[in-house]
Amino acid sequence: MRIVVIGDIHVQINKFWLMLEEAGLIDSARKPTFRLKSPDTKLILLGDLVHPKSREHYSNLIEVARFDEFNPEHITKAESAQELFLREVKTFYDSVPSGNITILMGNHDFNAVHHDQGPLRTDDVAHLEWKERNRLPKVIRDWMLSWPLEMIIEGVHFAHVGPLKEHNTYDNSFYLENRRRWIYEDKDFLAQTPYRLGVYGHTPVRSGVSIASQGRAILLDMNGHEDEYSFLEIQITKDRYRLRMRGLFFDEFIQR
Repeated sequence: MRIVVIGDIHVQINKFWLMLEEAGLIDSARKPTFRLKSPDTKLILLGDLVHPKSREHYSNLIEVARFDEFNPEHITKAESAQELFLREVKTFYDSVPSGNITILMGNHDFNAVHHDQGPLRTDDVAHLEWKERNRLPKVIRDWMLSWPLEMIIEGVHFAHVGPLKEHNTYDNSFYLENRRRWIYEDKDFLAQTPYRLGVYGHTPVRSGVSIASQGRAILLDMNGHEDEYSFLEIQITKDRYRLRMRGLFFDEFIQR
């Protein structure tokens, strides 16, 4: 079995389709290839499809000089652009056999579909979409609500944040407790689980593979800086797995 895993997208539309094309899962018309339609190939998205992660990314998304989240016109445009992207992903999702694509629920996705949860903030920008003025269209919201919190394939665990249930429970305490802290502890968090490997997003990292849980967990939120992007390929057999990272891991400008 071949599994392609993509970390947090945050509406980076071109990167998303670029990774799928490089992985051989879509053709030049963004249609699923025979490979993706076959039963031995899986695509897993680790969540957080919505909410650009910086003011600059918002500005690029709605084509303004500087995004202002307190400008109703800017918010409406940001909502419309993200809804269009979600519809495109849903159309793609619906075009392949059931079970070949899994989209996991990230905390930003959860925030977008739960109107009673307060807005999130990332660095220099607050995410106010779908809170005061508008709501996600029902067909999109219902689809997002169907996204699972985790998936297990041949003993490999996939989730947005981490291996334990509380890591992927997006209640108010999720932010107060900062449940990504587990990655900094010198402890094997998978030791008391049935998993032989864990693959997670949520925590921004750079420079290829980042490892946690004493080498048992791989962190994949690596698509946020400039033109950098990455995705993971996993080949699984009964007694082993093989990991292969692909993408552009550094996009640096050095001025001498």
